[in-house]
This record gives sequence, C-alpha cells and structure tokens, in this order.
Amino acid sequence: MIGRTMALAGAMALAVAGMCRAETVEVPGGSLWYETCGSGPQAIVLIHDGVVNSASFDGMWPILCRQFRVVRYDRRGYGRSPAAKASYSPQDDLAAVMAAAKMDHASLVGFSFGGGLAVGYAIDHPDAVDRLVIAGPSLNGFKPTKMFGERITHIMMPMLWGNFDGVVANAMKETWIMAPGHDAARAEAAAIIKASPQDLRHQLHDPMRGWPSDLPRMASLKVPTLILTGDHDIADNQAQAGAAQVLIPGARREIVEDAGHLMQMEHPKELADRIADFVRKGR
Repeated sequence: MIGRTMALAGAMALAVAGMCRAETVEVPGGSLWYETCGSGPQAIVLIHDGVVNSASFDGMWPILCRQFRVVRYDRRGYGRSPAAKASYSPQDDLAAVMAAAKMDHASLVGFSFGGGLAVGYAIDHPDAVDRLVIAGPSLNGFKPTKMFGERITHIMMPMLWGNFDGVVANAMKETWIMAPGHDAARAEAAAIIKASPQDLRHQLHDPMRGWPSDLPRMASLKVPTLILTGDHDIADNQAQAGAAQVLIPGARREIVEDAGHLMQMEHPKELADRIADFVRKGR
C-alpha cells in the first residue's frame, strides 16, 4: 500500500511538472485516448490487456516516466477510447498512436492480449520496434484449453442475468488473475473495471480474438525479447509464454514470483524496474 501511495504521489508530481500530456488521435471510425510523459532518450509504448484498460499502469507510470519517453493508450472500446463504428485493425491503431506521439520507433511492452498485439506489430514493423516485452502473453493463433474456457465461462456467467458486479466479483476471486494476498491491488482492479464497464463487454468482441496466427511467423523476429510470467498465472498463459520463448530467437523468460495475470498491478515497482533494465540493456 505504501509503494502504491508513493507511485500515485510520483504521478501527481509529474503532472504538476507538466511532463504528462493526455490527448486523442482520430482514426478511421473512431478516436484513441493516449497519454505521454518523460523525456528520456529511449521510448516505450505500454499496451494493456483485454480486461483492464491503461489505468492498470498507474503504479508503473511515474517510475518509467522518470527514465524514458513513455506512451500508454486505451485500445479501441476500452477506457476513454470509444468503441469502433466499423471494423478496424489494432495494429493500425497502435501505429496511429506512435505517430501522434512522434515515436518513429520504441520498445513495446504488452500485457496479455496487448502482448499478442506487440508480437504481431514487431513482426510486421521490425524497424519500428527496439525491444519487445510481453507479460502473461495471449498469442494470436494459440487455442485456449477446455479448462481455460471453463474458468472464463464461470467468471462471465452472471452476465447472463445482467449482474455485472457478479462478473467482477468472480474475476477477483480467481487466484490466477491475482495471487492471494494482494487485496489492495485486487480492489484497485475491480474499481477500474467497474468505472469502465464497457471494457469487459468489449473484450468479448475484441478483434484480437480473430487475428491470424502469428505462431508460424515468430521465428522471423530479430528484436531482443523479454517474456514475463506470473508464477500463479493460469496454465494457458504459462504455456504461451513457454511457446514464445521457444519460437522467438534469443528470447529470455523470467518468472515473477507471488504474481498472477495482472502482475503490473500486484508488483508495479518490480515490473517497472525489470522493464527499465531490459530496455536500457536489451539483454
């Protein structure tokens, strides 16, 4: 709790100093909210998962902003970015945010679905990606197991009778989403989801779910890659992290202890430090 309070205080200090700037960029059929901060020589783009929007980076944000130029954004239909009015490409949206933030190239840091997006973008835009960090990755082309499907069905079941709070409560009880004992982080995640109920509903229709498989193409990646896995994360994500380690040449995998799928909220300082060290050194 003390660390999270310090992180929030740091974020306020950055805002007061005028180092953070929130804007929107127009894209075909919609707009995207994004925020930039910092003035370091290296750039980082944070890409959120399929449930919790970019507010999930609040704890990491001030730490990374002190060292790098950083951008975070709400993907289409999440947080402060309205739902799409027509079909769209998440990769094109990412490119639009980078262009608006005047980042010709950057290190991509993607969580879960955001990790899958980062991998596909790095394959298709190799000159625009300096480093690649994927945490609890959900890779395009990896089919979920029956067990994973059953867990998600259990979480979402209350939605059938319009009980949104029941869905959030179910999710927050899952020890693979957050490891036991992280009560403050769990409450924070629940508050973010409840403040943006469209996120959870949009997740079911996220085009990342139907994206072509990147598995056969991952061997072409030449970018230095770090894979992070929470030791409590569900078996599907553990397996996908292992597959990424095998398929991406030279990739390094690290286990984050006492962490589930939302490790960035459980251990914001540790995650920020690991990311910063990798972006600086690239190995």
